[in-house]
Amino acid sequence: MPVKNAMPVKEKILLALISLFFLTLFFSELTTINVIITGALTVFCFTWNTFREKVQLLKTRKFISVMLLFFSWEVISVLLSDNTGRGLHYLKLHLPLLLLPLSVGSIALRPLLKERILLSFAVITSIVCLLCLLFNIYEFSIQPRSDIFYNDNLVQLLGRQSIYIALTVNFAIFIFAYFIVFRKVSYKPIMVLAIAFLYLFSYLLASRINLAVLLTATFGFSFYYIFSRKKLLEGMALVMGLLIGSFLIAKFFPNTLNRYKELGYSQFQFENQGAESHFNVQIDSTQWNGANFRLAAWTCGWEIFTANPLTGVHLGDKEAHLLKKYQEKNFHFAIKTDKNVHSTYLDILFSLGLTGLLLFVTGWLLMPLAFALKQQDYLTALMLLSFGIALVTEVYLSRTFGAMALGFFVPFLLSGSGKHIGPQMRPDRVIQKEPGVEQIA
Repeated sequence: MPVKNAMPVKEKILLALISLFFLTLFFSELTTINVIITGALTVFCFTWNTFREKVQLLKTRKFISVMLLFFSWEVISVLLSDNTGRGLHYLKLHLPLLLLPLSVGSIALRPLLKERILLSFAVITSIVCLLCLLFNIYEFSIQPRSDIFYNDNLVQLLGRQSIYIALTVNFAIFIFAYFIVFRKVSYKPIMVLAIAFLYLFSYLLASRINLAVLLTATFGFSFYYIFSRKKLLEGMALVMGLLIGSFLIAKFFPNTLNRYKELGYSQFQFENQGAESHFNVQIDSTQWNGANFRLAAWTCGWEIFTANPLTGVHLGDKEAHLLKKYQEKNFHFAIKTDKNVHSTYLDILFSLGLTGLLLFVTGWLLMPLAFALKQQDYLTALMLLSFGIALVTEVYLSRTFGAMALGFFVPFLLSGSGKHIGPQMRPDRVIQKEPGVEQIA
């Protein structure tokens, strides 16, 4: 760890609870256990500090209030819905967006503890990904399949979609890179190996948007490292290594490239009843793929929004309105496969209206991002940006994993304070900015 320091008992308990939260979050079959652990974590955070300290922190972290306003707007939307039962289903699914900001968002962590928690997440993510790979190698030895190491098949052990795991892989890579470059820690060679493994894993997961974010962040940091540290040789070696590594991965695992070739087939006709494209088959214009389907679904979602711009069609009725729009368009593929609009922002826009979208974007993205940048907490800012971009192509709030991950990470990442995560800071000094945060010097 960056600073040798004994942890108080309550910090050890918090670290254990959050580590269990991370571990159980990955496995769909452990959802019930994850909910129980989340409840325990919530209660523990409520007892972490005094009520007065919590009020002071919430005054400092104004984004928490906007988060709560967004959830309140969801409650109002459910009450206005014709299908209240379905609305209550979504409200229950979104409870982490209420409980975790109130609990995790109202505590102040020492920077050292926050970094330990981040590192535990990166380690757990790496172990989980390794288990997935080993499980699939075992499955391949029993029944060889050429597609078993790609996309959703790669994480069949978890019962999760690959796009959600790809986001956590990005987070783990960012965290390891931060510790390697900006902190004096042991086991740096192991962290480097973990990053290399996670890069390969991310490529095989074939989440286009998350891989694009990862590569953009990597090359951006490489150029920053070259010019800010004046280490041209090391920086160029890093860039060349990435290029060579990317070429070799694409050479030996070509199937993933099919996911990117889909972008060249963006034209669509709603009436098309062609099959869904697959990375293991030849792509052609008769198929539905990730690109043309999203454009079609987004068209439907946008038309629903324009008819109900201020308040939306309400949370409990959004599925019925979307199905009706699909039927109007003769969008048989979407009806048959029960597709949503594949965008968190658009889903909120047509179900909760412009009011809901403004509250969500402001409270969950813009204000937290501004808060992190003000504190010069660039690791947090990068993770928040990654989350914000990932929401473009999937409805994260329709899944337990997505609601839990968003509800936890945004308040947690901002639970520390001071200019303690950034390349310009000394690793042994943290500036106190909020009440209740212990200063390290």
